[in-house]
Amino acid sequence: MNLSQLHYFKKLAEVLHYTRAAQELFITQPTLSGAISSLENELEVSLFERSGRSVSLTPQGEVFYEHVCLALRALDDGIAAVQDRGHSVVGSVSIGTTFTVQDDYLPSLMKDYCAVCNNTVLTKTYQGFTNYLLDQLRKGTVDVAFCGKREGDPELVYYPVTYRDLKLCVREDHPLAKRDHVSFAEISRMDLCTYRRGAPIGEMVNKLLIEQGLENAKQIYDDDVSMGSFISFNAPVCGALMLDSLATRLFSNLKFLVVDEVPQEFYRIYMVYNKKHNHSRAVKDFVQFARTYQGNDTFDDEEQDA
Repeated sequence: MNLSQLHYFKKLAEVLHYTRAAQELFITQPTLSGAISSLENELEVSLFERSGRSVSLTPQGEVFYEHVCLALRALDDGIAAVQDRGHSVVGSVSIGTTFTVQDDYLPSLMKDYCAVCNNTVLTKTYQGFTNYLLDQLRKGTVDVAFCGKREGDPELVYYPVTYRDLKLCVREDHPLAKRDHVSFAEISRMDLCTYRRGAPIGEMVNKLLIEQGLENAKQIYDDDVSMGSFISFNAPVCGALMLDSLATRLFSNLKFLVVDEVPQEFYRIYMVYNKKHNHSRAVKDFVQFARTYQGNDTFDDEEQDA
């Protein structure tokens, strides 16, 4: 048994077609067939059931596939560790982020990380909504994301890193703008808007509205910029329940008020990565740095696979 046979077996087990596997391995089909036959003879078991050029794994093949994946991954990690020993971390990290964390937290994190790694790691940043970023994590398009939390993705690991408060946003010429806080009872008849359902923040706000018996909020917006724009350019009689974030700094005529019944640190923002993907040393180092950045390691008890 040799390393090439294991790589050939893994590829065939994943594509389940001799011709395709041979093409992706850049070898001939007879070479692939011979390697698999030799492997089966050595193990004295059938790893595949054949149907023409297509195949399926036997029960023994399924067990062997799991162990081959672990063995090859461990070997890759060992090679990387040997090559990296005594050298600076190099490589790239692709980072997805919501607009919400681009005010103070993320720029500060990135500045300090670049200083620590001596700018030997290239970081590429992409912006999007939480659901989109989590989908990209599952696909492997991004390595790490800073966003909200969604249930139902067992392969994703979440570390809380910061938070944003949910407040009432009004124009500066609104009657309530002279105050610093209000209650839900005081705004129960007010023309309100907030985040749409379906997004994690929208679901959290919807739960809060139900708990408080508030039925006058239109849940129609995806983001802070749209809501801030609506409040800024409309008559000063409406308001928005929204996060106090960088997006609102685009508008100079807005005022944020604390809502008494809204829990502090309402919306947690997480660093998220996919535990099923094989990450480079650069990605692993970045994750570890972000976990402990500015005391984020105090959140470790809340680390969870959602």
